[in-house]
Amino acid sequence: MKRFKRFSSWISLFLLGVALIVVYKTFDNLNGIWSFVGTILGILSPFVVGFVLAFLLYGPSHRLELLLQKASLSFVSKHSRALSVAIVYLVLVALLVLLLVFALPPVVMGIFDFIKMIPTYIENARSLLEEYSQPGGMLAGLELNDKWDALYQGLMSKISGITLEDLTSYLQGVISAASTIVNAFMSFIISIYMLLSRESLVRALRAVLGLFLSERAMDTLNSYIHRVFRIFYGYLYGQALDALIIGVILAIGMQIIGVPNGWLLGLMTGTMNMIPYFGAIIGGVFSVLITLLSGSLYQAIFVAIYVVVMQQIDGNILQPRIVGNSIGLKPIYVLLSITVFGGLMGFWGIFLGVPIMAVIQMLLKDLIRYRSQKRRMVRLAVEGEPAAAVDVSEEVPDPTESGS
Repeated sequence: MKRFKRFSSWISLFLLGVALIVVYKTFDNLNGIWSFVGTILGILSPFVVGFVLAFLLYGPSHRLELLLQKASLSFVSKHSRALSVAIVYLVLVALLVLLLVFALPPVVMGIFDFIKMIPTYIENARSLLEEYSQPGGMLAGLELNDKWDALYQGLMSKISGITLEDLTSYLQGVISAASTIVNAFMSFIISIYMLLSRESLVRALRAVLGLFLSERAMDTLNSYIHRVFRIFYGYLYGQALDALIIGVILAIGMQIIGVPNGWLLGLMTGTMNMIPYFGAIIGGVFSVLITLLSGSLYQAIFVAIYVVVMQQIDGNILQPRIVGNSIGLKPIYVLLSITVFGGLMGFWGIFLGVPIMAVIQMLLKDLIRYRSQKRRMVRLAVEGEPAAAVDVSEEVPDPTESGS
């Protein structure tokens, strides 16, 4: 018996050592792991994009399906699922067509105009540096002209020095774009199938998970999935609507005062609003800088004041009403999420770091509540009170019951 216990202890120590080595190697080769994950996601990109598209369109299609089920026509109520999905995708296609026909050409022309104005912006910036670098100026003695000349020459050489290798890379880019179009079409079809057959997909997933989880565990997992979806829905739709409103208001204001490409700068600043804190600052500073270089000092001052005022209105009035309490993160956790997930996942980490941190906060709160309830039950049992006084196995409420 003692030999068996000694053998078991040695096995436990061996497994602990193996686990430590695995953890160390995992963190030691984190870049390789991320590269492998990226390769797998690249192969499955049509399914990943299709799932994301189905996830974003599930809300409007589900609500429309509920409305069509109440229709007096039997054909409409009987085929409410197919009709709702068809209507949602027709609206999506119509919006894309309108975007490509009416909105995209002005945007492309605005970008081309902006690119053509880059030499002018550079020359204006150089003139400002020369003015302030004169004796008695704010930047006197820093010798910025020589540094600026070196930077300008390097930039111009990169723009003009297009070689055959560059043309080959451009051709590869065209081929990649064609492949992207094919993948986008596949993602479109996959998302339609996912919306039409979501119950069968869920049943198949539950059947697979049933091999490893109990029925109660799957119900709890289903509840958490609903809560996670509610967090992402509230954040993505809320941020998108808020960015659209702010972008349109900024574009109208800049266009009224005659800022060159004002509508493009306004929409860009509003789009940057989707990145918490830093996006608004970067977009506002960029708009003011471009206005200063392409317009006048008074226009730049107006743009700065206008952007600051709109950001205050957005942060104190619009965002709380549109986004609401779907996230519930304190500012320090928002900054932490942007820093951590931005470092791990790049742009997508910055964009999705806030809802990911909100999900982590939700899980930690539930775990802390569960542990505290369990400790309280043990304490009451020690004190002689009935264990039923505390319900440790309290189910997590299903957010779908509240209409989410």
